[in-house]
Amino acid sequence: MSVIDNVDLDYIHNEIAMDNSHDAINIIVEGMTDAKLMEDFTIEDKCSIYHVDSRDNVIDLMRRLEAEGKTAYTVAIVDADQNKIMGETLPAHTLYTDTNDIETMIFWSDAFYKIARQLFEASKTPDRASISAIRKNVRIQALFVGELRLVSKRMGWYLSFKDSNTKKDLDFKKFIDYRTMKYRGDKVLVEAVKNHSKLHKLATKDVMTEILSLRKEKHPSVELVVGHDVTKVIALALKHVLGKEETKNFNREQVEIVFRAAYGNDDFKKTYLRTAMEDAVRDCGISFLKN
Repeated sequence: MSVIDNVDLDYIHNEIAMDNSHDAINIIVEGMTDAKLMEDFTIEDKCSIYHVDSRDNVIDLMRRLEAEGKTAYTVAIVDADQNKIMGETLPAHTLYTDTNDIETMIFWSDAFYKIARQLFEASKTPDRASISAIRKNVRIQALFVGELRLVSKRMGWYLSFKDSNTKKDLDFKKFIDYRTMKYRGDKVLVEAVKNHSKLHKLATKDVMTEILSLRKEKHPSVELVVGHDVTKVIALALKHVLGKEETKNFNREQVEIVFRAAYGNDDFKKTYLRTAMEDAVRDCGISFLKN
């Protein structure tokens, strides 16, 4: 069995809680794209993969199973989403991605060199050093947004990086000069996000004070950078600076499709997540991950 296309939590709970065959591992992930990716790394007849539509649903389901002592043959994966910094406690057998999400795991893996050659003009990526330089610049731009995301979480400001009604993403051209791909500054970013969030009464100086305070904590980039920000920056760079004719109009979602397609089992085998998955259910004696 592979991906189970049913997101009803009660159904999934009952399937796992009432299964006494103990001949396969249950894997619970957030969304269908996560499930499809995990399918590439697992042995089909040794696991069942469930997607439950959200991070909160993964955690809620695992808490139910934990309370019933039914997690032995189950492992769940959630995006860290900066919650590790916030001191979140997860249920048993529930694991974080190595970085904030799958997209940033891919971004920091060797798969990014393949991705760059697929997306960017050949003249911009003659060697690994040039691709590393592009990755560094993307990381820096995404880091500024990631800092603001964490500050907003900590302070309970509920700043929005996607309009809840229109589902429109924050326009990164508001704070990144698309001609040079340079950051316009914290004040410009804060004002752009405030306007997008319709939180005009929030004092910009207060937000900037919290950003500066966060920087003094010296968190590594991997704890702050968020995947959607990475792929938004890349989409902006494709359109104005780096894109091939066939990729220059790619949006964030299209960039993320390329990310996932380029990420293979050899990349996944190098992750802490893979090791943690094996360790979580080691006592079951079931080899469910591909070599």
